[in-house]
Amino acid sequence: MKKALVTGAGGFLGRALVKKLLSDGYAVRAVDNNTRGNLETIKELKQVELIKGDILNYQDALQWCDGVEEVFHLAAINGTKNFYEIPQKVLEVGVIGTHNLTKAALETKAKRLIFASTSEVYNTPSIVPTPEQEVPKIPDIFNARFSYAGGKLAGELIVVNYLRGTNTNFTIFRPHNVIGPQMGFEHVIPNFVEKIFKAHKKSSGKKQLDIEIQGSGTETRSFIFVDDASDAILTATRGGGSELYHIGNEDEHTIIDLLKTVGNSLGFEINAIAGEMAKGSPIRRCPNTEKIRALGFKSKYDFAGAVKKTSEWYWDFYSKKQDN
Repeated sequence: MKKALVTGAGGFLGRALVKKLLSDGYAVRAVDNNTRGNLETIKELKQVELIKGDILNYQDALQWCDGVEEVFHLAAINGTKNFYEIPQKVLEVGVIGTHNLTKAALETKAKRLIFASTSEVYNTPSIVPTPEQEVPKIPDIFNARFSYAGGKLAGELIVVNYLRGTNTNFTIFRPHNVIGPQMGFEHVIPNFVEKIFKAHKKSSGKKQLDIEIQGSGTETRSFIFVDDASDAILTATRGGGSELYHIGNEDEHTIIDLLKTVGNSLGFEINAIAGEMAKGSPIRRCPNTEKIRALGFKSKYDFAGAVKKTSEWYWDFYSKKQDN
């Protein structure tokens, strides 16, 4: 039985990946510091060793990697709000944590390190859908938003150059807007659902609502459901050698389209009200996924289905919260 280490295992994507690994016959060592994620959410799973720990401790990282064939490094501080409010911590975890895991994987002779990067490294790409060969960029070092992308780029450089020419291969993946239930509250869909919920209650039950958004609403993103994303990650590890892959879908949607789809899935007709756009937020984001599709990956969830499952979970959450 293969054994895998997953850092950030109590987080949104980490939980889905642990479940996917188990279904593929792995034994899993799951690590999280429970700051944002929570290992309690996967405690009922079999063949999982749960470890509460911090990737900033190198000696601990060495112990976690011991006897493991594949190291999946997902631990990070995500969420746009955190990029602006605690950029120093975002960078500390992103750079030092990745340095520790990479050195530990190399020293313990793991066969492969799989590193979760981000589509944020492109900021404003020159081509959309964006291929893996696009030049990454940090356009403004004084904008705290880029603490996350900067930390991930540094992490990519660490992984590539520490493992270059060694017997430990690597897979770097750049996910593009992974969505699903329990994805946290710092992201666009949970934010939309909360706004719709509050506006609905304030309007005494109206089904036509005005909702303010960031920017004009013509900005675009693409979305992939969390179960599809975990499937794509494992598909990428089977590509052989050391490679970089996009994780996502090529269907591009405006933020207004996203908001209306969220509303429709909950039974509302939404009118988007333009607002101020966060400085540094990209205008378009959509990956070229030809490389991962060439390995046989295909999403099971379409845009509407993924948004519906995500939105309904958060609506149920806010409803229960109000009842309590």
